[in-house]
Amino acid sequence: MAKMKLEDIKVILATDCGSTTTKAILIEKRDGEFRLIVRGEAPTTVEAPFEDVTMGVLNAVGEVEELSGRKLLDENGRIISPCNGNVGTDIYISTSSAGGGLQMMVAGVVRSMTGESAERAALGAGAIVMDVIASNDKRLPYQQIERIRHLRPDMILLSGGIDGGTTTHVVEIAELVSAADPQPRLGAGYKLPIIYAGNINAADAVKDTLSDKVDLRTVDNIRPVLERENLGPAREEIHNLFMEHVMAQAPGYKKLMSWTDAPIMPTPGAVGLIIKTIADIENIEAVGVDIGGATTDVFSVFRPEDAPDGIFNRTVSANLGMSYSVSNVFAEATMPKVMRWVPFVMDERDLRNRIKNKMVRPTTIPQSMEELIFEQAIAKEALRLAFIQHKNFATVLKGVQQQRTIADAFEQTASGASIVNMMTLDILVGSGGVLSHAPRRQQAALMLIDAFLPEGITRLAVDSIFMMPQLGVLSTVQQQAATEVFNKDCLIHLGSCVAPVGVLKKGGPMMNYKITLPDGNVESGTLNLGDMKLIKLGLGDDAMPLKAKAELEPVHGLDIGLGKGHKVTTELPGGVVGILLDGRGRPFKLPEDEKTRIEKLKSWMTELNIYPVEALDR
Repeated sequence: MAKMKLEDIKVILATDCGSTTTKAILIEKRDGEFRLIVRGEAPTTVEAPFEDVTMGVLNAVGEVEELSGRKLLDENGRIISPCNGNVGTDIYISTSSAGGGLQMMVAGVVRSMTGESAERAALGAGAIVMDVIASNDKRLPYQQIERIRHLRPDMILLSGGIDGGTTTHVVEIAELVSAADPQPRLGAGYKLPIIYAGNINAADAVKDTLSDKVDLRTVDNIRPVLERENLGPAREEIHNLFMEHVMAQAPGYKKLMSWTDAPIMPTPGAVGLIIKTIADIENIEAVGVDIGGATTDVFSVFRPEDAPDGIFNRTVSANLGMSYSVSNVFAEATMPKVMRWVPFVMDERDLRNRIKNKMVRPTTIPQSMEELIFEQAIAKEALRLAFIQHKNFATVLKGVQQQRTIADAFEQTASGASIVNMMTLDILVGSGGVLSHAPRRQQAALMLIDAFLPEGITRLAVDSIFMMPQLGVLSTVQQQAATEVFNKDCLIHLGSCVAPVGVLKKGGPMMNYKITLPDGNVESGTLNLGDMKLIKLGLGDDAMPLKAKAELEPVHGLDIGLGKGHKVTTELPGGVVGILLDGRGRPFKLPEDEKTRIEKLKSWMTELNIYPVEALDR
């Protein structure tokens, strides 16, 4: 396919080959801006009887062709490029998680230092990390060897030691891998790829140990000095090997790779890339979550004082999902934690039967209002638990000496090492069926608020039709197109959440507010402890949020961004839901008395118009 100048790109075709469905989108430049035109989908054809991923791609593209009226395929079933009038596309790009995605093992000398850095590199590249091998992981060498043999990863990332440090331990780990002689998951005729990203002084010894048995690639150390991570080279090499080895072994991918104008990316890596791209362009802090049937991915970009360029993290909660993993959510969260979000009493035996039904029939959707409320309660706990895992992983580098003041010594924060700061967070983006396809957008907004408990002022959004993967890979080719479509067609802007932080011993006022809407109308009043309020403010003609001028004055001791008791004057973006004032307090605690809890839930859900009134009257 033709390589084009950036300014000549007018038509873009992109696909995402998922494990069950292949999605195709068509983007065109109209009236000076890029917009999504149509979307098509078809079953993925990577497995028997078809065993050719391009068949599913062509079927999805055929649907786009039919819906858009643009001819995209020639008589031989090839994508036409470049574009000529109403025929063809200028560029074609794709992502993939078909065939189980990219499955990796990582190894490091110290689990909480180089092991964790290696895990961050792999997760950021879009991999599922199957296990972390470390010298201090309390397993005996034969157990580690058995584990490597049993898992059969697509590739292994090996790290350890700072440049110039001791080489013994990292060479010992290389010897473990050599003894295991691991076989790749896909394709029997090639050597397993291993990336060495450790102490440069040990590179030759590692090469002597491994090069006969595996396809060894050496890149810069991911932890060259104790105080700094260098994840870029390892992530880049993971992408390269994903293309060369993993993709090349999957049925039909060699053909697909010859069609695309940019390297095929693992789907989760591409989602992380678009979130990072948007955060960097707008210089904001962002959290994104993708909740699926089996896993929940959380992505974040935060900018602590010592890293103004931003730190990107991704975690995969492989045991938290809405269908295949739904029983794990209950095991980890416990039944009372799920039930606390349900605004009526339900029979426990009935609930357990519903969960078993969901596991047996994972593709079913709720058939009654009661089932919908219950499913959204499960989603809140899955999201909450996944975010806790993310906060525990997104930390300052372990092993680095921190300068502590007397104030730090007295501060009792359990998770002080996490870089996740909800008060400075600018935008929270949700994705996945339970969020994107919630019957009312208010339901998606409340799920995000209850699970993530944003603090201060935070924008809320959901991915409308899950096109973040395609936009992620597009951002590497045509960043303007990716960002314009992301903001105007991908994101459904829900609105803003305003949540004062701090503890009030007794009830009473938390914040006085005066919100001047674009039409000149003024909403003013007092937000009391335990209350939620919704102020309607929608979208403009350009599909972007309208903004209201807000004066927000927290009571003494509470904070909404500028310090305790400090008034904030700002602009609040609206959305399809509006401006949500959350006076439930941070830290947030539901009433323990069942009757009071149910009354409170009903009052919040009624105020925000979450469910039909008759669904709550029972």
